[in-house]
Amino acid sequence: MPLYAFGSNGSGQLGIGHDEDVSIPTRCLFEASEPEALISSEGNSTNSIRRIAAGGNHTLLLFSDGAVYAAGCNDDGRCGAEPGDSLMKFWRVIVRDEVSGQSCETFRDVSACWEGTFLVAAAGDRVFVLGSGAKGELGLGEGVVRATGPVPVKDFPPSGTEIVGVASGMGHTVVVLSDGEVYGWGAARKGQLGEAAKGRKVVWEPVRVEGLPFRATGAVCGREFTVVTGDKSKGEFVILGSADNRWNVLSDAPPALEVYRGIWASWHGVYVQRDGGVLAWGRNDRGQLPPVDLPVVSELAVGSEHALALLDGGTVVAFGWGEHGNCGPVADEQGNVKGKYALIPLSMEGESQVVGVGAGCATSWVVMS
Repeated sequence: MPLYAFGSNGSGQLGIGHDEDVSIPTRCLFEASEPEALISSEGNSTNSIRRIAAGGNHTLLLFSDGAVYAAGCNDDGRCGAEPGDSLMKFWRVIVRDEVSGQSCETFRDVSACWEGTFLVAAAGDRVFVLGSGAKGELGLGEGVVRATGPVPVKDFPPSGTEIVGVASGMGHTVVVLSDGEVYGWGAARKGQLGEAAKGRKVVWEPVRVEGLPFRATGAVCGREFTVVTGDKSKGEFVILGSADNRWNVLSDAPPALEVYRGIWASWHGVYVQRDGGVLAWGRNDRGQLPPVDLPVVSELAVGSEHALALLDGGTVVAFGWGEHGNCGPVADEQGNVKGKYALIPLSMEGESQVVGVGAGCATSWVVMS
């Protein structure tokens, strides 16, 4: 299952063997052998990339078998290796739980803030933290700003619950639990962790997000807001934060949604994929929102200020701020693909097809079969 990347690469976060930006999809490299694509009895690959999570200068890959790989800046150990130089190729992340004395090799979910990494153990009973965060981003307690080795978040999750998923913005993280509750930590002054936590400005360890109108099933994070999702068949969602309504993230939100397939967030926008297309609102000064002529989208990926779409038929397109080449080789003088979409050139290998796309902090990803 080859993975290709393009865009910002100053710390080697694309995992392509060097630290130069590229605008043409380039095959990612792995320190050891490339992860095996497990083959089912029907001949289909059963080990796919489930999630691509990007920090400011590092990237995490979560495979469906639970394996996690990381590349990019590692001066504080955020990629799971001994602190030091950036990793130019993807490295298998294995953490040792100092409490149990056992190694944790597989994970349920992953996320990344600007300088931190969050790994949910396969059993959903622990969150391991790696990296840095000067304002509560790590969730490890007041004054803890660095974790060069894996540290579990203390006394979390609450007894009787499991962690369903984790999501991070630039400076805050939220965790969805099996009982439908949401907890979070990090930046809180814009209301991204709920109104009750807003006055604290910085939350150093997990607090419950109060006042949710439904049972949460998932969440995504913008730079200063959080979108919590509920029952997609009922259109349930709520936006927390963005107190100053910058880029009209709150005021332009529809009062209600019908059935939707998924919700994504950029730093300053919200994107809803429905069977009829993509509904989006928020910042659009660089063409971050979908152009009006965007064809039917089979899969969407939203980064910090750009988006990728896999169209019916296997074509990949990009739009938004592409200053680092993350929208492909064609952009205007300001580095934007604005009011239109750009076709991403792909070097097809044999009978391979595009099966997924990803987007991070000015980084873009294409998964091949």
